[in-house]
Amino acid sequence: MSTENSNKLPFVRIIIGLALSLLSGLMLTAAFAPYNMWALIFVAFIPLIIAQYRVMPAKQSSLASAVFIATWLYLYFGPTFFPGGIMLALPAIGFLMNWLMEKSLRKFHEDTNYRWFIINGVTSWVGFEIIRTFIPGIATWGFVNYTLWEQTWLIQPVAIFSIYGLSLLIMFINYGLGQAALGLFDRRIQLDEVPSISPQSTRRWLIGIGATSVIWTGLSLVMYFSAPTNPETVRVAAVQPGITEVAFQNPDMDYQERYDIFEAKTREAAAQGAEIIVWSELFLPFDPQEEFTAELQALAFETGAYLILPYGVFEEDGLRNESIILNPNGEFSDLYAKAHPVLFAGEPYGLNVGTFPVYDTEIGKLATMICYDGNYTDVTRKLAAQGAEIIAAPASDWSGIAEKQNLHLVFRAIETRTSIVNAEKAFDSAIVDPYGHILEETISIEPTEAILVADVPLGTADSLYLKLGDALGWVALAGMVFFTFFSGKLVKMERKE
Repeated sequence: MSTENSNKLPFVRIIIGLALSLLSGLMLTAAFAPYNMWALIFVAFIPLIIAQYRVMPAKQSSLASAVFIATWLYLYFGPTFFPGGIMLALPAIGFLMNWLMEKSLRKFHEDTNYRWFIINGVTSWVGFEIIRTFIPGIATWGFVNYTLWEQTWLIQPVAIFSIYGLSLLIMFINYGLGQAALGLFDRRIQLDEVPSISPQSTRRWLIGIGATSVIWTGLSLVMYFSAPTNPETVRVAAVQPGITEVAFQNPDMDYQERYDIFEAKTREAAAQGAEIIVWSELFLPFDPQEEFTAELQALAFETGAYLILPYGVFEEDGLRNESIILNPNGEFSDLYAKAHPVLFAGEPYGLNVGTFPVYDTEIGKLATMICYDGNYTDVTRKLAAQGAEIIAAPASDWSGIAEKQNLHLVFRAIETRTSIVNAEKAFDSAIVDPYGHILEETISIEPTEAILVADVPLGTADSLYLKLGDALGWVALAGMVFFTFFSGKLVKMERKE
């Protein structure tokens, strides 16, 4: 099609471009849980790239990314995720941001002969992933690497390169194939006067990305099959009481009734041989060191188990959302206070935040985090850096995220090489080993009572990630900032050449 003819059909081009953008949004959504069509993540961005940089008229090109983002945000974070409120506003916010911020992006790439196309696209996406973790309450939800949570054979290198390293690889594959698709498009159809994309440059990128993918996969398989075959294990239990009310929602709940439920289910878990018994977030409406202390100590002694006691106490200054470990000798560990509240759900910042204790016991080094802390990378990293081998994770979720939440624990376990025992109140408990295998799990949209029991390996807490941290995320952010502020200089340099 000639440029002259294509200019007469802007409406048709916009419709086709928006359809391709919508397709990319659907493909990206399908790659995530609960659909888990994981292979789509490696090609999900290609229809968007073709739409934004070839099919759409240049002046309307940013509409492509705006529609793509809005589609994905609505389908992933929409009403089923969290009914009402900010989650319904996210698609509109994403649409507006992308429409405004990418208005000049196509022109930049055309002015620089697509020299920076791949590196700009990759660092922009992954750089924004790390930015999202600084927005209170947003966490790592929707990171592209999470689409691979079931493919434990493929994701082991996050124990070195972090989840951002995996995100970078995924996006390099998308943009490398996307640039190749643009080159093929130009050979067949010429809609606008655009600079040709160098076949040599595309070939070099594809070879480099392909080699990196092979190395990543090979390294992952080596790490995966190097897991100890007969590791030392501890029997753990995650108690899911099936009760949706927590201390945070109802501070006047009946203390004795709560304790009676706790005692009965703890005995049931201990009868199955559990040496560590984890309860759900905010289940106890009192501080175990101040009330029901003798009863709890007697229960720990009788069962011979380490009890992870999550509780919520309201004080004048606010909520104490905390967890503490009680050993069979009746001794309490230092308390842990939840570091990351779910702000968009109305949860306030808690008190006593800032310490990350690890409890050295006869059966291993134990630690605890609380619920949303597992959606960030910092808490488990700090605990594992102190030698934590098993991390208890009391949680309180809602049905809308039941099918999307436990995958975070898979990555936290691999990153730190620790076992994680997640006890959620009614919907989605899980026990995960240091290589990301979910040993036991329950997922339900309706409140469900369950006791999960499994023998978990003591983690090694020796991953290189503990030293390197999220460095690659910061590298991506630096790339994003560079293109944001220095794209004009790159254009001038291209013109001089």
